[in-house]
Amino acid sequence: MYRDLADLKQRVNDLIATYGEDACVAVFIFSPADVFVWTDRFCKINENCDDQYLSDEDVCEVLYKVGRNDYINEVIGEYIDDEVYNLKLKQSIKK
Repeated sequence: MYRDLADLKQRVNDLIATYGEDACVAVFIFSPADVFVWTDRFCKINENCDDQYLSDEDVCEVLYKVGRNDYINEVIGEYIDDEVYNLKLKQSIKK
């Protein structure tokens, strides 16, 4: 999911209004600080190993593509399903 911080803030406020401030959540946020060039990988394609950071435009493009990719949501959804199953299985064994 791709959002700017203003959209994210509104979404968080909506969730608080719906579920309350003490509701449990799992959150993964990637910001411009997470988008940089790994030196080891970059040095293999370019001799200038000091160029580790991308332009704001490139950062936005990377984050947009990551946020629009369904793979991450599918993996998280499968993990949630697995954890719910494991919890229910554990509860049924205790009975």
